[in-house]
Amino acid sequence: MWTWWHNDLGDHPTFGGDFEAALGAIRARTVILNAQTDSHFPPVDSEYEARHIPGAESRPIPTIWGHLAPFNTEDQGFIGAALRELLEG
Repeated sequence: MWTWWHNDLGDHPTFGGDFEAALGAIRARTVILNAQTDSHFPPVDSEYEARHIPGAESRPIPTIWGHLAPFNTEDQGFIGAALRELLEG
């Protein structure tokens, strides 16, 4: 829990605490997947992060399963399709 609450990508000498600059330094193809109903990582957070990562996309999983969406068989199809698209791109 400590890492989750205190993890800050920008907390590095290269970025001097600038979270947005750290996100902007990411060069990997990026699709952020989280459930529309995820209360731990809500889509609004992912949309913010995607805006600061060059070429990134936030693609919320349409599910009622929240943070547990990856364990739902129906949601695994959505996740798998996004990952295949990302890796084939």
